[in-house]
Amino acid sequence: MRVLAHRGNRLHAPENTRTALVSAYTAGAGALELDVQLTKDGRLVVSHDPTTERVAGTNHSIIDTDLAELRKLDVGETFRPRGATEFHYRRPEKPGDQIETFPHLLGELPADVPKVVELKHDSSLETGRRDEFVKKTCDAIREQFKSEEVILYSKDPENLRLARKQLPGVRVATFDWERSPADQVALMQGQEADGLVIEIGSILGDDGQLTDAGRKLAQIHSNQALRLGAIVYLYRDPAVFTREEYEALREHPFVWSLATDSMFDVAPYVRPAQQLVSESFEGTETNPRRFALGYAKANKYAYVTQDDGVHVDIAEFDGKLKGDSELEEGVWYALKSWPFYSGGGVGYVDGIEGDFAAEVSYETSRVGQATTLEMAAVNVPPAAHKKPVREDGSRFVPGSRDKSNFFDPHGAPPFAGVEHDEDDGYRINSNSGTDYDNNWYGRPVGDGSALSARLRLERRGPYFSAYYRNDNDAPDWVCVGVARNDSLNDRVFLRCAGKRWRQELEDDPHSYHPVVPVKFTFRDFEVTRFHDGRDGVADA
Repeated sequence: MRVLAHRGNRLHAPENTRTALVSAYTAGAGALELDVQLTKDGRLVVSHDPTTERVAGTNHSIIDTDLAELRKLDVGETFRPRGATEFHYRRPEKPGDQIETFPHLLGELPADVPKVVELKHDSSLETGRRDEFVKKTCDAIREQFKSEEVILYSKDPENLRLARKQLPGVRVATFDWERSPADQVALMQGQEADGLVIEIGSILGDDGQLTDAGRKLAQIHSNQALRLGAIVYLYRDPAVFTREEYEALREHPFVWSLATDSMFDVAPYVRPAQQLVSESFEGTETNPRRFALGYAKANKYAYVTQDDGVHVDIAEFDGKLKGDSELEEGVWYALKSWPFYSGGGVGYVDGIEGDFAAEVSYETSRVGQATTLEMAAVNVPPAAHKKPVREDGSRFVPGSRDKSNFFDPHGAPPFAGVEHDEDDGYRINSNSGTDYDNNWYGRPVGDGSALSARLRLERRGPYFSAYYRNDNDAPDWVCVGVARNDSLNDRVFLRCAGKRWRQELEDDPHSYHPVVPVKFTFRDFEVTRFHDGRDGVADA
């Protein structure tokens, strides 16, 4: 039995977006569910509702609106993590999340999990555009060779009949919540469908036993060897199944999937896992066999030490912000050795193989332009551990041979990480090349003024998801971005690092923000490995 992510990981990112769907995948989903609608100008977009009011706060009928107008809306406008009172996924002055187009999104999703796609009846019933809607949807699936990955369902049975003509062999499921459970099963049989989408209460009683409709469906599935069976959803808010419901259904072969709005909520009992690391960084002694303290740049301003947390203490800069000549400035950039650039952090010495989730808590003394911190996965192991004091008890001051790109946020590419960037907010950052210029920065999410938070980075295959939560505006996990990075090895190493540098003023690129002192502290570092392929994550 698969765990089906309902409109993606929708309690942690705006629903039906690439972020919500890919983050559900990295969190362990065995299938992804999304919805397709037709626009006025004949484009296919991903939306559950026939209007944009619930997700964008502005009421536009999708079937009556051109794509260009729909893409002006922020479909993350009303998204709130659980427990939040004031929250903006994107800041009002920042670009919002645009509605996804179905052909593009289909190509962006991982190929190794099924996509359960609802052909919305809003785009077919009483619109006179059913043939156009179904043909364009099937064309998009065919053109990307996704027929074996996609499962189609719809409340409009004619949509499924037309889809089978367009895509012979495609799996289809009937769906009609207005019918009785027995009539829903009969509808599936009458349509000769591969399965049906049905609410959990229609097949599972309060006593944990199958209902009459559940037993009937189980019998049909066994006798006819249905290619699907029951695609089970929950009609409640939030739609998150319990451990008891999961255990009651998981042993029944006719249950193809069970849906959830949050992979985080169900992962403890559906996703096999093993904790590799749980390190608080208490005390003052760093274990160099597991962790290494180090410096991104070698200058007198940074000091990295463990003292009930890993501290990256960067003192006030008293040097010159500009070189005396263009040549001197050029040398700084050529050597990547700027006097105002200071930083460092801690690296996890043991490599991590396969799929994982890593978390770390941080505190910072300030946020602002020219400071940032991150947790990232890289291909190279950390440089040798640098003790914070010398043999004579004096403070260690790094020299030119003591710096390492490993401890540099944005250094040692390729990498993928989650970062708190300046005062802009949280974002994902990925690099699949060999230089800073290859960095891909996700757009910032949330309120970047928080001085403490917890960061999370997930990996599944080549896909990465970045999250944060804090006591400021996001008490529940918020996914800030996803990325695909095929340049990272199966075995990677993790770093937690912070830096201070020089930042140009937006309105005067020849002048700079103040180069400020800052202190970062990392605590409670945890890594969990996953063993997918059973229970929570199943093959198609």
